[in-house]
Amino acid sequence: MSRLENAVPGYQHLVIEPYTPNIGATVRDIDLSDLRSEAVRAELRKALVEFQVLFFRQQTLTPEQHIEVAKVFGDPDKAKAFFPRHETQKVIEVLEARPGGNRFGTDEWHTDITFSANPPTGTVLYSRVVPPAGGDTAWASGTAVYESLPSSLRTYLEELEAVHSFEHSGWPPYFARLPDGEAVYRQARNDHLPVVHPVIRTHPVSGKKIVYVSPNFTDRIKGLSRQESDALLAFLFARFQRPEFQARLRWEADTVAVWDNRATVHYAVTDYGDAHRLLHRVTFGEDRAF
Repeated sequence: MSRLENAVPGYQHLVIEPYTPNIGATVRDIDLSDLRSEAVRAELRKALVEFQVLFFRQQTLTPEQHIEVAKVFGDPDKAKAFFPRHETQKVIEVLEARPGGNRFGTDEWHTDITFSANPPTGTVLYSRVVPPAGGDTAWASGTAVYESLPSSLRTYLEELEAVHSFEHSGWPPYFARLPDGEAVYRQARNDHLPVVHPVIRTHPVSGKKIVYVSPNFTDRIKGLSRQESDALLAFLFARFQRPEFQARLRWEADTVAVWDNRATVHYAVTDYGDAHRLLHRVTFGEDRAF
């Protein structure tokens, strides 16, 4: 196993290279199709908490192996979104864009499924077909954003709660384009009433504080007027757009990204026109995310 000069110390079984100073790492010289070693699995969990998003190049996974990767980090049978499912493995969601086909509302900063009381704790995303150019995904660190705020603002935010809503997301317009979209929309709305999450959360493993809001799902801050809420949320949303808090991945075929859904927001860039883009996704979770 090769050792890079800038590899992160403290890992005996993994070669980890930081992707940016604040978020992300590339894991080298590992075959995700064979994760029988509990020592390797433990270091992968440690690395995910430390770097929040991990990148693996040149991986070849069957659907079953993809699910096994997710099991390293959590339970793949927890919360799912409304993406189509894999034909043989229903815990795998299929994110596909084809010429003239539907696009999903993922081109806005978001943490997955926070319109649920118990969102997934992370995701394993596996690229199958990538555009010749474009189609990147970017992640931003909620902990880095929190740590960038003045201490007085942190204290104020820790007393606040925000409403997260399915209807605030990009899903209702997507349903409207489906043949049975109205019925699907009504069922989804009934199943996902608005929920409340603290604006600042504490990661249960790292113990670090996280700014836990995102444009795609956070509708308003409780106890504030709409004008005050919109202004404060706009300030926090803009913080995630600062490049120093981000990692942007240029997908290649057979790339795997694993991210901590509790500590990050992400954005799927839709700049690839009518090119074909296909990724398989397995979210994982726990009985309680926090």
